[in-house]
Amino acid sequence: MSEQPGRPAHPVEQGRDPAGPPPGAPLGPPPGPPPVERTGRRALWLGIVALLTSFFFYPLGLVLGVAALVIGIRARRRARTARGAAPGAVPGIVLGSVGLAFSALSVALTVFLWPELSGYQECLGASNTGADKTACKHEFYPKIEKKLDLPAGSMDKYGDLL
Repeated sequence: MSEQPGRPAHPVEQGRDPAGPPPGAPLGPPPGPPPVERTGRRALWLGIVALLTSFFFYPLGLVLGVAALVIGIRARRRARTARGAAPGAVPGIVLGSVGLAFSALSVALTVFLWPELSGYQECLGASNTGADKTACKHEFYPKIEKKLDLPAGSMDKYGDLL
């Protein structure tokens, strides 16, 4: 299209994006923290949540621990190549590693004790009285103690935790 006299050319005709910055505006990074800093903080939050979930819901702790490690390591590498900082990346890596270790230990212990724990839960589900529950403890606690090489009767004081 040709320009009409007295009318400025349309921005698209001038080769500019009409939604973009006006001419003469400084071109620079968007406002807010740089992506490397956001990634480091994301690793920190994932590490915190991985550590917390490793105590209560350890399968999620495994996943979040791995995610915190991967994102934290990537943030450190990007910060190193950009000669910048990635705040939160190292604590995220540490917390993610600890959460991952606790979760892995919990999974391994559950797999190791699966026959005893599932039998104990089935016994408790079938019990109707306190005496039945006590009988379940007397049946399965010695099996768990033997498998973990604990002294006899050492689980009695922790009876309500299982």
